[in-house]
Amino acid sequence: MDISIRLLSAFNKTKYIFCCVTLFLLLQSNLMAQSGFAFSGLTDFEYAKAGSKSHYYYNEIDKDAIDGHFGIAQLNIMGRLNINKHLIFNARFLLEKDKGVKLNKFAVPQLNVQWVSKKRKVGITVGSFTNPFGSFNQKQLSTKRNFIGLPLAYSYFNNISDKIGFVKDLGDVAKIPIDNEVQWGSTNLYYGEYTTGAMFSWNIKRSKVNWKIALVSGASNLQKQFSDPLHFGVISRLKIQPTYFWEQGFSVSHGNFYQSSEVGDLLSEKPKFTQSTIGMDFKIGKGYFEFSGEVIGSFYKVPQFNGDELSFDANTIKSPLNLSNLAVNLDIKYELPVIQGSYIAYRIDHLRFSNLENSNTQNWDNNVLRHSFAIGYHINQYILMRATVSTQKIDNKEWNGKLGTFRLVATAHF
Repeated sequence: MDISIRLLSAFNKTKYIFCCVTLFLLLQSNLMAQSGFAFSGLTDFEYAKAGSKSHYYYNEIDKDAIDGHFGIAQLNIMGRLNINKHLIFNARFLLEKDKGVKLNKFAVPQLNVQWVSKKRKVGITVGSFTNPFGSFNQKQLSTKRNFIGLPLAYSYFNNISDKIGFVKDLGDVAKIPIDNEVQWGSTNLYYGEYTTGAMFSWNIKRSKVNWKIALVSGASNLQKQFSDPLHFGVISRLKIQPTYFWEQGFSVSHGNFYQSSEVGDLLSEKPKFTQSTIGMDFKIGKGYFEFSGEVIGSFYKVPQFNGDELSFDANTIKSPLNLSNLAVNLDIKYELPVIQGSYIAYRIDHLRFSNLENSNTQNWDNNVLRHSFAIGYHINQYILMRATVSTQKIDNKEWNGKLGTFRLVATAHF
């Protein structure tokens, strides 16, 4: 019986993927001759190896894949259809490894309709689109990133779960199964999918000042496009470009992220899970050098959960805990003038957590410091090669030298 269910599930998933790919191929064959349609694809082939304490929730390498593995990391099909001079339809189909293990996670992260004014002064986007918060969210495709791994703000899972709130040492020590899944917390910003809602964009001064504001389906760390219960959030970013070599951005977001669960549904009063973020990003280019980075503060209001009793702390349901952290990353890139299309890069990445309430010594999670080095080479306009090495230190963990990673990726795109 179980085998039949698994076979049926696999068949349905394959049929779903096949239908979506077929739809795109039909669009391609019927519309490629028309100037209003653009079609592209991208595939990442990756070899990865990591230290003995590595885990997907710490450094994006699963604990069962640390000895070195090669395979397809993700497949992308993107399409853009200009319906007329003002209406644009955008779509992206994605097949990627689920938590870095098996290539069986299918998603449609981008599916939206965009309206732009005659001179593209203003625009409105409805559907699933890139989260406008910060600058790194704009680098969804791997060809737009100098490094293979994501900054800590987008990839490191902290001690706050969207189902049970705050638990000390969640995941690695406190293994709490909720709805048949061990809770590992969440990242400050969810990078794997886009956000869903409606966005207004205004080019206040063309190529100089742009402002975006979006009403979306929850906080920026929400990992589902449609939550249960349904939430609302707001995200905004102001980007200015004072000179041709300097871009500066300022972002804010606020929303709810509580997800229904077997323990939360028993409460007469639904707990409040809110996240507010504020960020600053920049990019400065001078000669062969490029400097870029982000500073992001995240502020949470969540209840505390007792893992032994599998219940919420009653006091924190009425008066949620106030928890915060600060994420900072700086990227330095140098393009090698002797080898056209090549570069080397260095990133320093830090995630620092505030103290627990009523404590001057104990943080609500362990501080993290990561160093990353990368080299890249555009072999031609269709193939990009990148290699990265990283080291990572987590406070209060005797894991020095055991969280390092090596990743080699060949990206084919057209």
